[in-house]
Amino acid sequence: MKNLIIAAVLAVSLVLAGVAVAAPGPNGHNDYGLCKAYFAGSQKGQSNKQQKGPFPALKSKAGDQDGDGDTDNDDVAAYCANTTPGGKGGSKSSSSTSVTRIARL
Repeated sequence: MKNLIIAAVLAVSLVLAGVAVAAPGPNGHNDYGLCKAYFAGSQKGQSNKQQKGPFPALKSKAGDQDGDGDTDNDDVAAYCANTTPGGKGGSKSSSSTSVTRIARL
């Protein structure tokens, strides 16, 4: 019984260590969710959250998509228009298209 408890504690520790090591920010598999979250909420809420957590990394990864010399919400929207759930290939989803529409408003 003691060995079983020790094995369970070690297994949980390894899982938690893996979660703690995972870096936030875009990684190709979570870009779609980050893009949806980036443009979700009110304008004031977006302004506050877009400067925290994984969102500055998303903005940096998007780069200057439109060639105007800066990286802003239009660039993030253009980058996000090509993201798909889970980073899988295929056609654009309707959610990605709506992100572009929201960003242009």
